[in-house]
Order: sequence, then C-alpha cells, then structure tokens
Amino acid sequence: MSQRIKAVIADDEPILRAHLKMMLEAVWPELDIVGQAADGEEALMLVEAFSPQVVFLDISMPGIDGLEVSRQLCEHAQPPYVVFITAYDAHAVVAFENQAIDYLLKPIEESRLERTVERLQKLVLQQSPDLNQKAQLSEMFEELIGTTQAAATSSHLKWIKASKNNELHVVNTSDIEYFIADNKYTEVHTATDTYLIKTAVTALESELDPEVFWRIHRNCIVKVEKIQRVTKDELGHVYIDLKDSSDRLAVSRKYQSLFKQM
Repeated sequence: MSQRIKAVIADDEPILRAHLKMMLEAVWPELDIVGQAADGEEALMLVEAFSPQVVFLDISMPGIDGLEVSRQLCEHAQPPYVVFITAYDAHAVVAFENQAIDYLLKPIEESRLERTVERLQKLVLQQSPDLNQKAQLSEMFEELIGTTQAAATSSHLKWIKASKNNELHVVNTSDIEYFIADNKYTEVHTATDTYLIKTAVTALESELDPEVFWRIHRNCIVKVEKIQRVTKDELGHVYIDLKDSSDRLAVSRKYQSLFKQM
C-alpha cells in the first residue's frame, strides 16, 4: 500500500485553492490535503494541528505573508517541505533563501506541477538518513533557476485576479488588450471579455512590462502590439484604433510623444 502524505494549501483566493487541490489530486493521488488556509496565520495553525510533510504556500497573503510563514516553519524541529506559489519569477531566489523545495508560477501549469511533485516524492518518500538536505536543495534550485533564466530578474505582472458577474477569474496578461479606468474600478479588456479590478491604472503601470504595455492616458494602458493605427483629428486630438476591434482609445497630450515616430 502506498504511503499517504499530508499536505496543506495556503492561498487567499478560494478558486485558486480549489484549482490546485484538483490538480494535485490528479497528479499525486496518494497525497492527502488535510487543510486549506486563506491567510498566513491559518496556515501556521493547520501545520501545528496536522504536521503535514508538504505545504503549498502562496507568497502574497493578507496579514502574515508566505515568506514570514516559511521563516517560522523553518524553526520547527521537523519543518515541512515548502512549495511557494507566486505570480513573480523573482521570488525563486527568495524561495531558496527560505529553503522552499520549489516554486510554482500562477497560473499553475500541470506539467510544471508534475515536476514539482516528482521532486517532493523523492524527498518525502525516498529520503535516506544520510542525505544532505541543504546540498540537495541547492542543487535543485540551481537547476530550476538555470532553466528559467528570467527567474531572478523579471518581476512584471503575468496574470491578474479579476471579477466578472460576481465570479473570480485568473486572466493572463498575454490575453489583455487594454485597461481603462471607470469610476472606482478598472476595466480589463481581452479580445472576448471585459473584467473588473480595483487596482488603479497608476499602480498597474508600475507592475506591467513597459516593453509590452504603454500608458496612453491617465485612465488607460494599452498593449503595444494591439495598436492598428494612430490618428489625429482637426483639433489635434490623438486616437488609437486597435487590431480586430472597433474600440477607439484616446491619447492624452502628455503621452502623444510616444507616437511621433509611428
């Protein structure tokens, strides 16, 4: 009979916890998800209560974040193996410093999760008494960071959590055509849907890749590759027409210099 392994999932978004649980049940049937936490404090309580061998830990959580949780777990006599879940590649280095065994980028891909599970199974199920855990962690992270060269340098937003019809959606920034502020919300436009977020355009600008997204107005950011043409009317107002779309976006005078060479 296969050995049962206990795990805790900690993420502040219920839909993401449920999605990871479903994926883990498919790729690691012997794993028992004994608890799910919505914040860092709850995660620590679940670890104390169930002593899991593995914790899947979101870095960005309210209250005690995942980094602090991992630091406290390292103080345990038998700390669990930690797999960080994050939207940013740059957290890979921090994950190693906190002795996490791996990290997963959101949205989580099944093939990537399978590799993480393989690492965990070797450690949890086949670990020998004389194995140097620190050396093994170092070797694994050297391999991991070597195969994802952007891990230590890129921190641009790769996905966002947005709402539509009272449902939470995970939207990859590669699918987004533009953002535009509307009262207290910001609309997120893809080719097929419109979502809402509460993040201001100014905050988004600092998190998005400036080579991919340009701010064209105090209330608007557009993906550069989606620009079909730039036009100016008789009053000097500049507008952008998007590819495969009837949407027209206004460019404020402050940002018109972006298109002088276009």
